[in-house]
Amino acid sequence: MIPLAARRGQQGAPSAAVDHPEEVAEPVGEVAFLPGVREADERRAENVSMHGLARRGMSRAEVLDLLQRREIDPIVAEAEIARLEGSGLIDDDALARTLVERLTERKKLGPSALRAELQRRRLSAATIEIALAEREVEDEGALLDGLVDDRLRRMGSLDRETAERRLLAFLARKGHGGSAARDSVRRALDEAGLEPAPRTGFGQRAPGGGFGQRGGSSGGFGRSGGSGGSGGFGRRPSAASSRHADGPASGPRAVEFE
Repeated sequence: MIPLAARRGQQGAPSAAVDHPEEVAEPVGEVAFLPGVREADERRAENVSMHGLARRGMSRAEVLDLLQRREIDPIVAEAEIARLEGSGLIDDDALARTLVERLTERKKLGPSALRAELQRRRLSAATIEIALAEREVEDEGALLDGLVDDRLRRMGSLDRETAERRLLAFLARKGHGGSAARDSVRRALDEAGLEPAPRTGFGQRAPGGGFGQRGGSSGGFGRSGGSGGSGGFGRRPSAASSRHADGPASGPRAVEFE
């Protein structure tokens, strides 16, 4: 019988890949492109990115998404991004500052709406917070007052409570909130002369009839109307009333609720 070691010697020593696969793993080198393919991809990537940037400023992530949608090789796309950043054509910090300034001036957006817009443009959280911290508004109160006055003129005739609710919702959509927004709305409503609607307690009679009352001078909550009605809620009619109801009618018959 041939010893196991001898048989292994005859068959050849097992490869290291079988006994120790982790020891033979080698780093993958650079991907080899066919002659002329990489150069063609680079020219195409440059054309795609420059065409996109000519229309508007774009963030790094937006340009990378554009190249991926156009099926540019990932290696070529990253190289194009590096080229654009090196030449200053992509600058996320500058783009964030420009967007904050423009959206504040033109659309009067507040911090929360600005943050949402910058996130939509695929800017990083750190870049967004820096741009918002550098945001400069000469007079936040004047900005809010201008928004409220313009909106109030378009709302038509409303009671104060409804107008206040709609104005606060409008400011919230613009990214403004807190005590500054509430103060601006209430100040505008005061100047417009809108007074709060009078409030009455449950069952109390307000001018012209309170909550739950029926028309009539003496009818309370759940009572019958009419000048002669004396029965309260849940009371039985008096004997005199019963006799009038059963006997010949001498006038309009009072209607009793069961």
